[in-house]
Amino acid sequence: MNTRSFLAALAAAVVVFIWQSFSHMALSWSHNSISPFKNSKAIEQTITNNVSADGIYMLPHAPMGDEEAMTAAHKQAVEGVSVFAIVTLNGKKSFPQCLALQFGFNLLGALLITFLLTKLSHDGMGCRVGVTVFFSLFTVTTAILPYWAWWAFSNSYTGFVIFVHVVGWTLAGFVLAKLVPKNDDGDPAVEASEVNSE
Repeated sequence: MNTRSFLAALAAAVVVFIWQSFSHMALSWSHNSISPFKNSKAIEQTITNNVSADGIYMLPHAPMGDEEAMTAAHKQAVEGVSVFAIVTLNGKKSFPQCLALQFGFNLLGALLITFLLTKLSHDGMGCRVGVTVFFSLFTVTTAILPYWAWWAFSNSYTGFVIFVHVVGWTLAGFVLAKLVPKNDDGDPAVEASEVNSE
C-alpha cells in the first residue's frame, strides 16, 4: 500500500470518527436507547456484594454439564428476568484511551477496505462505495444482529448501532472512492488480447 492509499484510509477513519462522535453526542437516540436503573446505588451495592472480579456476567447462569440447572436457566431466560452485564469494579479505560482505541480500530478497518479497493479492477465511484457499504452490512449481519438475537439488546439500541455504523462507513466509502488511487495494473484479459492481436 502506497502513501496516498494510506492517507486515503486515514481520511476515511477521521470521517467515521467525527460521525461517530457527533451521532453519540448530538442525537438523542443514543441517550434514549439506554435505560437507567430506578435505584443505581442499590444496584451498585448488589453488584459489589456479588461480584469478585471484572468480567461478563449473566443471569440466569448454570454450570456446564448440569442439565437440570441449564434447563431451569433456559426457562428463566425465556420467561423471567435475564441480565447480560459487563462489570468493572475499579473503573474502566479512561475517556481519552477509549477515543484513541476507537480511532485506531476505525483506521484499521479503513486500511483493510483500502487494500481491497486497490486490488479491484473496477474503480468507479459506485463500485468503491458499494464495496465499502457491503462490508459494513456484512458486519451488521454477522456481528451486531447476532448479539441482538442472543443477548436481548433492545431494538432501539441495536437500531442506533446499525444506523451509526452504516452511515459512517457509507461516508467513508465516498472518501475512499475519491482518494484511493486508481488501479493502474490493467485488465490481464484485455492486455493478453492486445498482445495476440499484434
